[in-house]
Amino acid sequence: MNQHDPCTWQELFSLNVPSVVGLVSVLDQSIMDRVHHGIIASLLALKKRPQVRYQRSSEMALRLAEQVFGTMETEGELFGFRKPEIAPLLLLLDRRDDPVTPLLNQWTYQAMVHELLGVNNNRVDISTVPDLPKDMPKEVVLSPEQDTFFAQNMFLNYGELAENVKLMMDQFQAKTKQSKDISSIADMQKFVDAYPEFRKMSGDVTKHVTLLGEINRLVDQESLMESSQLEQELACTEDHNSAVSELENLLRKPSISISNKLRLVLLYALRYEKESNNMICRFTDLLGQAGASEEQTKLVALMLEHYGMAQRSGDLFSNKSWLAVQKKNLQRSVKGVQNVYTQHSPYLAQLLEAVQKGTLSESNYPSLAADSATAAAKKRAPTEIIVFMLGGATYEEARCVAEMNAANPGVRILLGGTCVHNCDSFLQELSLMDGTAATSRSTGGGQSLQEGVANGIAAMGFASPAIPDRKQLGALASSVTSRVQAGVSAAASKLQ
Repeated sequence: MNQHDPCTWQELFSLNVPSVVGLVSVLDQSIMDRVHHGIIASLLALKKRPQVRYQRSSEMALRLAEQVFGTMETEGELFGFRKPEIAPLLLLLDRRDDPVTPLLNQWTYQAMVHELLGVNNNRVDISTVPDLPKDMPKEVVLSPEQDTFFAQNMFLNYGELAENVKLMMDQFQAKTKQSKDISSIADMQKFVDAYPEFRKMSGDVTKHVTLLGEINRLVDQESLMESSQLEQELACTEDHNSAVSELENLLRKPSISISNKLRLVLLYALRYEKESNNMICRFTDLLGQAGASEEQTKLVALMLEHYGMAQRSGDLFSNKSWLAVQKKNLQRSVKGVQNVYTQHSPYLAQLLEAVQKGTLSESNYPSLAADSATAAAKKRAPTEIIVFMLGGATYEEARCVAEMNAANPGVRILLGGTCVHNCDSFLQELSLMDGTAATSRSTGGGQSLQEGVANGIAAMGFASPAIPDRKQLGALASSVTSRVQAGVSAAASKLQ
């Protein structure tokens, strides 16, 4: 999954636009141009001229839909691709319909790394990791195209990951032992032939063991397993009395960090906003008493103002009607919960299921149709779907899309976003929505289409630095083993 190369029809791409606050209340033309041209660049790279649908409740989604549709109409020669029997679909969504997903701690490899360490253009800064080996680079690349282990494990949960890292380490140690048993010229030749693969494997082992060791340290340090369980309950179940009791207990615990206490209060506020006896004010006060800054406590009110029920068009918590509640309960009873830490499913999953069944609400997600043929085609479920999230996508949603692609070989879904959020970046975006930080209207002229498309393509490309050579391969295995053997074993026992 290359988040910057939509040409490969993978799961995720990002335009690297960190904030769309300038599109929420006033129009910052420079941001709109960048997003518009980035989407046009993606469509040209994919050689697709899709039907366009957008979230009716979002003014910026409507503006973007009109601009993208208008460009495809006026630049007919550029979009003169062969028309398939069923037109592809471009669905433009607004992050404000699902503020829950970016708030949650994550428990699958790629999403955990982004949540705890941060991923920027497939690069991870590990310069702050304690006791980092001297020959280890300060930045590592996590790319499934370059790293087979990551490609195979990026969507696995924490416990499965720990077991596979341990297995990879054991395999490397076995190869290291074999390299010492060189007794003939033929053995030397075999070693030389296999050396490039051997050297790459050594780099991969060091990288993934280091990342797992740091993840394990942060999980313990932040008491993430305890707070994350309540996060999932707040996101997935409706039980106000239990939520109040458990949340108050965790807010009083010194072992839970302020940032994770803030997540819990925000999740509680979003779910129980309309509960007549909700404790939002009390929990906000407890958050301040626990040490949260004024800026942090202010985020609770900002969240409800900009992402609360009045701003959302969908049924995020499946609790707006008796039928929705019963349907959700039935699904949970049939499917069960295999892992309490990964039971949450993004709201995007519901929308994509409706798209694939041809039942996505036309009133809530209207189409821009060029002619009667397009209007007729929209009644048929598309088999090529491009979803773009204004306000940022998440790696949890990318995993959901990947699972849907794997389960439905005849359907291909591509997820794009203005950026890829973790909780920190999402809350930074929220803080910018305070009235005092509103973005003023741009007075400068927009880019030309050609310049915008060129910049859009450039924004989605990157050069990946290579992992440095390892000079002492034999010493590496020993160093790796002694450093994280205990951590790997502990991690494997936590989540299965």
